[in-house]
Amino acid sequence: MNVALQNLVPATCEPKTHNHLIGNLPALGEAMDRDGYWFFRDVLDKAAVARLRRIYLDELEQVGAIDPVADVSTEAGVRPNGRQPAIDINRISGMPFARSSVWRSFVEDKPIHDFLVKLLGEAPFWKPSAVYRTTPPTPHASADRLTGLHQDGPSNPGIEFITMWAPVAEIDWEVGGIVFAEGLTDRVNRHRIDEHGSNKGIAPENLPAGSLRHTTYRPGDVLFINSWTPHSGLTNISDRFRLSLDQRIVRPGTPRPYVGEVLSIAPDRIELRDDSGLTATARIVESSYTRATANDVLRGQALVEALPPGTRVIVGHADGVVTLLRKTHQE
Repeated sequence: MNVALQNLVPATCEPKTHNHLIGNLPALGEAMDRDGYWFFRDVLDKAAVARLRRIYLDELEQVGAIDPVADVSTEAGVRPNGRQPAIDINRISGMPFARSSVWRSFVEDKPIHDFLVKLLGEAPFWKPSAVYRTTPPTPHASADRLTGLHQDGPSNPGIEFITMWAPVAEIDWEVGGIVFAEGLTDRVNRHRIDEHGSNKGIAPENLPAGSLRHTTYRPGDVLFINSWTPHSGLTNISDRFRLSLDQRIVRPGTPRPYVGEVLSIAPDRIELRDDSGLTATARIVESSYTRATANDVLRGQALVEALPPGTRVIVGHADGVVTLLRKTHQE
């Protein structure tokens, strides 16, 4: 490993662990509002995580990025074989398994589902925006290693959710994973906003010194972060792949978005059929945050063309007005 890369910032502290709060819903709610996250050690069923990891590895083998691992333990991760894979493997969103709801099979695995029900006090309502990451090592890293410091809340108005982030193999400081700020839970949009009203990256120097958190994440650990918590990926400067999964849960006790299929759309209106069977119509106004999957705002005919009838969408809404309109992502 290049010594210069090992010495890259940012400086971080260990996060709190919240295992002792499991089963105490009021205390968990207070911790999320205060800290901006829950971090639990060794709570996800390792056999379920291992089955998920096997799917990741099968995909990486299929595209020629790794050699067959047979029965070798892979909890600590796997190394690339040095050959050029057939596709871009930073995210495996384009692979067949990413289109087959692997995340849903994982969270519906009984021990995982049971843990989530115990944690939340109810079955989770998913905001379908799964991200599967298979980030390879890179010889090039920025001075701060941050791949894009951002908040999720400002680009998803009207939907209160928490992000569930799970390591699929061990992710240490060199592999990178996720870094996040503690205690910044106020509803302040910290992004730079461009001339079109789109949210762009947060400048790291705008965060309080000492607020960033990171640890060595291991299979069985899981992190949940508030949608207003600034966070970023870290450049992978190791010799292994970063393997992780993240997905979003609508926060219990808050309004649920529509999730379903567009029936018709115009620049000022959308009609959809929700997965519950409900047909709903909502108005699109100037304050509606309308996009495809990226954060760039779409208006008028560009929006209509990006989300034609049949498109799967998430719609945040209040009093018949769209607060958020976007495609689902990796259902």
